Amino acid sequence: MAILATQKVLTYDYWKPAAKLKEGDYVFNKDGKLTKIKLIQQYFSEDCYEIMFDDYLTIAGDKHLGFLIEDKKYRKRLDEYKGIQKRFRRPLRFTKVDNLKDLSLKDNRNRSAYSIPTTQPIELPHQYLSVPSFIFGFWFFNRNTKNKFLPPAGLSKYIHNQFINAGYKITEGKHGNNGERYFTISPTIESQLAPNIPRKIPDSYLLSSVEERLNLLSGIMHSKSRQYSTTRDLFRFSSRHYGTIKLIQGLVESLGNKSSVTSDDFKKDYTIFFRTKSRIMEHQVSPPVKVHYGRRYIKDIKSIQSQMCVHIETHDDDNSILVGEGFIQAC
Repeated sequence: MAILATQKVLTYDYWKPAAKLKEGDYVFNKDGKLTKIKLIQQYFSEDCYEIMFDDYLTIAGDKHLGFLIEDKKYRKRLDEYKGIQKRFRRPLRFTKVDNLKDLSLKDNRNRSAYSIPTTQPIELPHQYLSVPSFIFGFWFFNRNTKNKFLPPAGLSKYIHNQFINAGYKITEGKHGNNGERYFTISPTIESQLAPNIPRKIPDSYLLSSVEERLNLLSGIMHSKSRQYSTTRDLFRFSSRHYGTIKLIQGLVESLGNKSSVTSDDFKKDYTIFFRTKSRIMEHQVSPPVKVHYGRRYIKDIKSIQSQMCVHIETHDDDNSILVGEGFIQAC
């Protein structure tokens, strides 16, 4: 497996460009588990390619870059097993870009022929957080200058219970325009975070354990109204700050979910959309996951300029690692 030297890889010591990796470093495999690099080599390659997926994320490497590919037949068989109490045992087919580029990326119905599964939730270590994840996510997007909170309609009981179970005292105030009551808490979140009140979601929250990240995402989704559609089983979150949307997208993707981001020139904001089988809202109607969380379809493969690449081998049999935005599995 060989990726461009500039591609970023999530390691146990945060993100690193592939050129900075070394033997003995811990990275993450396609199942979101730690694996150790046993061999790494840098070289200049004449045959480099960029692979673009249906969500417009890309990964680049030389002709030896490969993926564990789903084809139409595999996806059909996978769908047949959903809801059946059996293990789906058919292995994914390993295919190098050198071979994939010569195949038609469309099937006979002009649909994308090949896809790769999203990662399982990445198993990052537990963090010792000064404010519980759900509380932080809710506070970060629901706070105002008077330290008052207004729950979205119909969610006050659930949100109050989260605060009470975390040890906070709640005092209710006047009704807001959505029929719910404003409330304050003691101690305040600011007093627990002082003197460094964060202006963005800290890395300690984004790189915490699976359970902590799920709670963080749950708090974020409970912070505003109409964040989840039961009819479409679809989550959404909007912000005028693109950097915030990208942080939330990274959080969503690290939990094994595929997402998409759109922009609205009239409202001058950005919106992330995603589905998840993980329970992050009380009234969520998502069916339980049976096989895996989702997939990305390969849309295009194009040649790019010759450049430095990094060949990586791990101690895993499939030699997979997670690369770049979306935590895309490469082999």
